[in-house]
Amino acid sequence: MTILVFTPTIDDQLRPETGASIAAQKTDMPFVWDVSDHNPYPGEKAANVVAQYQHGREMTLADGYDAMLTVEHDMVIPPDAIEKLNSTDAPVVFGVYVLRHGMKVLNAWQYQGNNNIGMSLSLYRQELREARARGWAQVSGVGWGCTLIRREVLERLPIRRGDGDAGDLAFASDCLHLGIRMIARFDVPCDHIEPDGNVLKPYEHGGTVSRVLALQDVVAPTGNGSLPLKKGSYYTLPDVIADDLRRGGYVKITNGEDSQEEPGEVDQPDITAREMAVDPKAATRGKRKPN
Repeated sequence: MTILVFTPTIDDQLRPETGASIAAQKTDMPFVWDVSDHNPYPGEKAANVVAQYQHGREMTLADGYDAMLTVEHDMVIPPDAIEKLNSTDAPVVFGVYVLRHGMKVLNAWQYQGNNNIGMSLSLYRQELREARARGWAQVSGVGWGCTLIRREVLERLPIRRGDGDAGDLAFASDCLHLGIRMIARFDVPCDHIEPDGNVLKPYEHGGTVSRVLALQDVVAPTGNGSLPLKKGSYYTLPDVIADDLRRGGYVKITNGEDSQEEPGEVDQPDITAREMAVDPKAATRGKRKPN
């Protein structure tokens, strides 16, 4: 068995820390690391990301690899990542890391059945605690940061671009609909390096966030600017900011198992934490089903 470790990149964005972490892998499993610069769409970032992973899938199938491990150019994976991911009895296995765009949430999405992608487990404190203690959890995705995909999955599924995403949401959704089990390994924590060199660590910067119902119109700071909250709408905010707003009477915290709808409240929009991370205005645009 041989694994293709696939790292897409553009220009000189590959972090030396990424290469060092791959070279430091402690495993008897043979693997080949490929750094790809397959970017056929000048100036179109999302289209190139999808094209890169389509290229990695083609390489895996054409060259006889048994699995593809995607490792983004700004990730630092632990020395036992390949060993733990490959030893997991699941067709798709994620390392856990913090998304670096917008809200700092974990890439491990709550599993709610095979119909729709859930939201980041950063929103569900008790479930996240249990997953960390166990070391793993079944999830609904998502992300390409550190993801092992076995050959049989790549044979069944193409990699496609969804509605505005970089392929990972569409891939996770396709896996769910086909009943392909996805596991996140919480004992494979990966660092995610921001462009300025700041290192995001999963259980320091992406532990938990809060889902809130706005009780009044208010402008909330988010750490990356400000977000106007509209009365009657739901939002995802950092814990500290959400608690300050709660104490001021501006919001009600409705996280996961603690959430209880009350008469007169609006229905919670079907907006994932990923959408909030990419586009804070998404929360005011009504319902949207994952691709």
